[in-house]
Amino acid sequence: MQHFDDNAKRRIRWLTRRGLLELDIILGRFMSHTFDQLSDDELNAFVALMDLPDPEILALINQSGNCKSAQFEPVLEKIRQAQFL
Repeated sequence: MQHFDDNAKRRIRWLTRRGLLELDIILGRFMSHTFDQLSDDELNAFVALMDLPDPEILALINQSGNCKSAQFEPVLEKIRQAQFL
């Protein structure tokens, strides 16, 4: 497991700049409200999630795609909850 310092978190913020406007909006809200409270385990899962293609990430957030990795579920739920903050 990787420990995330401030520099690593800044690099992760760049990962959230996506090609889909809708995904940019969703992730922007998540980054503003929830990102700083993630544990290192959740940050590892988030980085792995950001490696997926944009349409797949959006489908997982919208629950229209099957989540093949249980490690993503806690982070996906936090992303979904951030939409209502």
